[in-house]
Parts: sequence; C-alpha cells; structure tokens
Amino acid sequence: MILKAKQIKELIDIGSIEIDPFDEELQLQPSSIDLRISDRFYRFPKELEPELQILDPKNPYLNILEKDYISDKGIVVEPKRFFLVDCMEYISVPDNIAIFVQPKYRLTRLGLQLLNTGWIEHRFEGNITLCLYNTNEFPIRVFAGMSLIHIFFEKS
Repeated sequence: MILKAKQIKELIDIGSIEIDPFDEELQLQPSSIDLRISDRFYRFPKELEPELQILDPKNPYLNILEKDYISDKGIVVEPKRFFLVDCMEYISVPDNIAIFVQPKYRLTRLGLQLLNTGWIEHRFEGNITLCLYNTNEFPIRVFAGMSLIHIFFEKS
C-alpha cells in the first residue's frame, strides 16, 4: 500500500520514518516527499578522460570518482554526460517500508534522466545518490537545493 501524506506525516512525527532536513510545507506532497540535491557531486577526473577508453567493473578507474561541490551558479550537465549527486536529505525507514524513487517530470522534459529510479529496500538508511544523465543536445544547469526527485513509501 502506497502511503498518503497524512500517513507519511504520522510516521515522521513518531520517528518511524526519518527525513533530515525536512520542510513539511516545501516537501510533503499528496502521496510523496520531494527530495533536493545537495552541493556534492561526483565525476571522473577531467584529466583522465582522454585515457578512459572503456569502463570495466574490474578496472581501478571505477574507484577514482572525484568529489566536487556545486557552486551558487549551479553546475552544467553537458549533453551526453553523466555524474552522481547526493540528495540533501538523510533518510531512514523501518523494515516494513520500502521507498520508490521517481524523477520530477519537469526535469525529464528537459532531457535530464535519472538512471537509478525504482525501489529501495526496506530498512534503507542514508542519503540517496542519484545517477544523472543529460540525454538532450543542450546543456542543463542544476543547482544545490533543487528538487529532482520525489519518493513514495510502500508499507508491507
């Protein structure tokens, strides 16, 4: 059963679901919670790009993503580029609640795709990391604090 706003709020109030920071007026929707991106993102170091010919799970390059920060001017996601960004909110759910991640429609219309949407297991605890990919021909600017996804809660 997908939880409605009233049920989500009750579970937050009793501490069963934890979301921090949480702004009820800004984030609580009729059956979901909007999540915002933090100022942290990860990418392959630019100086290695000419050397990267193929990504292989056994290749050590997969472990060298560099951490960077989104400035007040945002960050531009160039066409056909990929990077990872953390959500601002820390989330914790109990063993009877799963999370479903869905991109915000206004961003998918621009061509910004989330590659890791779907279900997150029961008992998740932490910040959700999003895989962003620009499918458009044009660069897309994103800003820290921007709402990119909403999450739904399913109680089993």
